[in-house]
Amino acid sequence: MVSVKLAGMNAPLKVLEELKILNAELRQKTSFSEQDLRLTADIDSVTVKELLQQLKLLIGKVGYDYQVKNAKLMQAYEKTSELIERFTPEPISAAYARISRDPSDVNELLDKALLDVAKAKKSNEAIIFGLGHHSVADHALFNFNITGISRLAIEDFEKRRIGVGYTEKSQRYIKMKGDYVKPKEFTPEDLKKFEALVAFQNDFYFRNNEKLFEFLQKKFSDKIFKMDDDERKDFISKLNGSAKEDARYSLCLATEGQLGCSYNGEALEHMIRNGKYSRLLETRDAVQQFFDQVVAYAPSLIQLADADVFRKHNPGLELKEDNFKYTEQTIRELVQKTFSKYAGSLHGSEYKFLSNRLCHVLISGEDNVKSILSEDHELNILAAVLHEYSSECIENCYEIAHDMRFGSDMRFGGDAYDFVKQALKHLSQFDKVPRAFEFTGGLMYEAIVSSSCFAQLKRHRMMTLLSQDYNPELGFTIPQNIEEAGMAKELEEVMKRSSDLYYEFLPKYGKPSEYCLTNAHKRRVLMSMNMRQLYHFSRTREDAHAQWEIRGLANTMADLASDEAPITGLLLGGQHEFNEVYQKIYNPVRDIK
Repeated sequence: MVSVKLAGMNAPLKVLEELKILNAELRQKTSFSEQDLRLTADIDSVTVKELLQQLKLLIGKVGYDYQVKNAKLMQAYEKTSELIERFTPEPISAAYARISRDPSDVNELLDKALLDVAKAKKSNEAIIFGLGHHSVADHALFNFNITGISRLAIEDFEKRRIGVGYTEKSQRYIKMKGDYVKPKEFTPEDLKKFEALVAFQNDFYFRNNEKLFEFLQKKFSDKIFKMDDDERKDFISKLNGSAKEDARYSLCLATEGQLGCSYNGEALEHMIRNGKYSRLLETRDAVQQFFDQVVAYAPSLIQLADADVFRKHNPGLELKEDNFKYTEQTIRELVQKTFSKYAGSLHGSEYKFLSNRLCHVLISGEDNVKSILSEDHELNILAAVLHEYSSECIENCYEIAHDMRFGSDMRFGGDAYDFVKQALKHLSQFDKVPRAFEFTGGLMYEAIVSSSCFAQLKRHRMMTLLSQDYNPELGFTIPQNIEEAGMAKELEEVMKRSSDLYYEFLPKYGKPSEYCLTNAHKRRVLMSMNMRQLYHFSRTREDAHAQWEIRGLANTMADLASDEAPITGLLLGGQHEFNEVYQKIYNPVRDIK
């Protein structure tokens, strides 16, 4: 079961400094025993919040016994109560929010906020909601430990890009134990079917992990024999890692992971608001835990995450939640209706035809990775919306976007105007338009990637990344090592049984049916980035140490970009080959005749 625990947050350093002073004073009191002093011995051994609470209890006990002789202990008791109240990021946010309008020194602003935390909270409420300056919450940072969460639900949380940080338990480096989430959506009967499937998937992983390792050692035995001890140890360790990363393609999307993540206040609030209406019950349960963990410390910074909290802080007003409740589902229904209406006009993945028909769009590349050239911003957005909320290829999405905009009578606007009008009807003045509206140009790609590849791709948060649902019709990825080791047919059987149960569950459960699918199953994605972002992606993912599947994706994307922009892309390539590429450009070796 998913568990979310608040592990830390930024609070004024002055609170910690005062705590250290109080700690030193308490050490001087002879009324404390050695056992009592151990509570205050090491600030790092517990969280500051826990230490403050321990001190409060301890001082309260001793102070009661000696309150006549030792009134200072009672003062210390009151001081810990004050520090506990001030241990929150809210004063920092309130102080920084005043910088733009108050001539006072920023240190003075923080001191004032610390003296009256209640007033600081009111200030945050007025600025964040009243003035719409949500960036005030950016100054608050919260750290969370997440355990018992599925691979599928992790994707929900890692959709947030700005003001966040994630470190995820890697299936590439850690041997899995077979733990998995049991979806609450499934009936008891269907859960038994699901458990039987997971046992079958895990059996492939556990049996073939070691076999793959043995196969790779035999495959490279001559190379290993020629190595010295240190080289041999490192190389065998890499082979062991390769075996794990390839065997994991059989593991399902319900496989448990764990995550250390950090959110600033604004990103956290937005994540909770989105997650409350996720298609996965697991995500909805987890975001409630996020909210419960934080609301006790910083309610003014996440007031838009809960209607009751909002009413409490804004009497007479009601929270507008329609965008989060209805927009995604509205767009899904609009897209489905649109494809049904225009299905007869589709011509499929014919690049030349599409290029001639839509003179501003050029799509090139191979089936799994395509480059999109288009300067028609509005057409790009329409195609991106159609693509994200369907299972169609990008060519079909551009064709329909074109027909929508002009209509059968070639009247500009056509169905597109009504489509966008309906898609955005639930927005309020504080809501953002869908992420597909970022898809306006630059280096644009469509790719078909496995879940294993997508898990790495989603970490590149500066690009625009739009993903469709997983789709078994796109096939699955079989690692080359599994092919060579003669395990492909066995993995194919895992894929077949996984897909079969997915299709059985899909009409009943929708999105949760994807728990049945594996790391090898695929989905379509759209990516948009600038050249600088592609350089970073290329350096990281074309590197020799990168996982083989995403390395192939990065290589193809860089090659397509070099065809379109050979001058500005002259140094594209992995980190391991940078010096070689650099030398060819800046110090070319000339033939001497």
